[in-house]
Amino acid sequence: MRHDLKTSFPPNSFGAQGLAASARAGEPLPSPVKLDLRHVGFRFGSKPALHDISFPIHANRVTALIGPSGCGKSTLLRVLNRMADLYEDQHAEGQVLLDGQDILAPDVDVLTLRRRVGMVTQKPSPFPMSIYDNVAIGLRLNEELTGAQLDARVEDALRRAALWEEVSGILDHSALSLSGGQQQRLCLARTMAVGPEVILLDEPCSALDPISTARIEETMEALRSVSTLVIVTHNLQQAARIADYTAFLYLGELVEFGPTAQMFTRPREERTLSYVSGRMG
Repeated sequence: MRHDLKTSFPPNSFGAQGLAASARAGEPLPSPVKLDLRHVGFRFGSKPALHDISFPIHANRVTALIGPSGCGKSTLLRVLNRMADLYEDQHAEGQVLLDGQDILAPDVDVLTLRRRVGMVTQKPSPFPMSIYDNVAIGLRLNEELTGAQLDARVEDALRRAALWEEVSGILDHSALSLSGGQQQRLCLARTMAVGPEVILLDEPCSALDPISTARIEETMEALRSVSTLVIVTHNLQQAARIADYTAFLYLGELVEFGPTAQMFTRPREERTLSYVSGRMG
């Protein structure tokens, strides 16, 4: 069954408790649309997984995708940089406009797209090489840099990932020797190093301790000034803390989209209220 898009607008004041207390106050400042999803669908073979998804993703803002397990959050995230192209039986439909260009069009250069739209997966996936080379590999493939320029870009990416102070003396060590939280921040640094316009994060903190989670959230806050971020998270507190906008998905459909503060304090849809209040699994 198809549901119409419900766009929320911020209330004049908030009196909610719990999750709502940590949600961003007020409406996000105006921002251009970076990615515009129009009637997006997705199929695994003949099995539909996403149905008629339409909402904007604003530039230099954090958009969270929330919803129960299996609702299509990670699937939608993979549509945004065409990871589904790696599998013959997976098919996306509709349009995803990146600065007005439909990235689902058959003539799009997928490699160029993935440089513009980077991704950090749920499980840390450092390459079996040094810490330095993990960050430098994308730069070497895409740009001609001097040794000093490469060093500076690697350091900048590691600093922005809040990892430089921990690894500056061991850059030649294997990335696999790092802790889980450090590996995840290294993968974030590797993605950031090539300067993507959009960064997709699929449950980046799901297996991390609170300190590592806080550091990654701080990094995402700082990245807002240079990139557009889309994060899949099961952690509603995290969505409330860091997201400017939130989209709630259920059974492959978009139930509601709007400013995060609105979604957690005065959602327009009863199903949204049930989910953010913990009554829906």
